[in-house]
Amino acid sequence: NFFRGRIMLRAKVLTKVLVQANTNGVHGALLLTEEGSLMATTGEDEKQVVIAAIVSNVFTQFQRLRNSSDNLEWLLFDCKEGRVVVTRVGVLLLCLYSDTTAEFGMLKAKANVLRDYLKEPLSQVAM
Repeated sequence: NFFRGRIMLRAKVLTKVLVQANTNGVHGALLLTEEGSLMATTGEDEKQVVIAAIVSNVFTQFQRLRNSSDNLEWLLFDCKEGRVVVTRVGVLLLCLYSDTTAEFGMLKAKANVLRDYLKEPLSQVAM
């Protein structure tokens, strides 16, 4: 059976988990594929597709520059309108984006908590 052993992602549940990070300057959280396809999102709808495209592109380029056997664990960058933190959760990327008032340490801590919480359930997802 094709579906045996596969887990279905529930977008509503993922969104409820991700939205908990949207405090203290954090405007949104994205769970996306390395190709930029959004799996779950919170925050400002009009920006999410653009942020996902930029994040996937930058993450993929940095990953290519590194040793292919050495996975990039964190990517943090400053933009004109805010800050972005990206980390890998299984085969997906987790991204938090904020305004410039949010400190990188707080963003990374929030992303780390989400990553640890989502790691086990998302490890069972076949993409």
